[in-house]
Amino acid sequence: MNLPAHSFKPPINGSLLLASPSLQDGVFDDSVILVHTHRTTGSEGLILNRPTGKTVGDFMCSDHFESMRNLPLYYGGPVAEDQLSFASFHWKNNGELTCKPGISAEEAMETMNKSGSLLRAYLGSSSWTKGQLEDELKNYVWFIAPAMPSILSMPQDETLWKNTMQALSPFHHIISLTPENPFLN
Repeated sequence: MNLPAHSFKPPINGSLLLASPSLQDGVFDDSVILVHTHRTTGSEGLILNRPTGKTVGDFMCSDHFESMRNLPLYYGGPVAEDQLSFASFHWKNNGELTCKPGISAEEAMETMNKSGSLLRAYLGSSSWTKGQLEDELKNYVWFIAPAMPSILSMPQDETLWKNTMQALSPFHHIISLTPENPFLN
């Protein structure tokens, strides 16, 4: 498959993965994942565009965490999807988006009040074993893109994939318009 060269060259760590339309597994369809950890031993990330329609208050009843009660809950991926976790996002001075996953509920409450940081609550995460993500990238399962400054201020729902794809290049814009099942056209 000959795809047009894209000007962005990884580091994978801190980048976005955008699911190829060919990835129709029910879990990652049209997903946008921020890779927060990429090592030779494997990779981890969180899906950004899967709101669950629930809030932290649906899972944590303690008055101590009242300030987080209305925090929306997102589906982070199929690993440990029965566990509630928190992640903080912020921009470094060099323009890199960083994610600190697995923070405690106490640290999450502190993050809520920090300017320049965004707090997210997740059920589950996404991970790849050694070499798995690199193989998937070589096989065009994912498109890799830089995390642009606007990514966290955009709606974090099903429109994020399409809007992010369309901003990458004319080729990616066309890919974003691919119907869910082109054989039905």
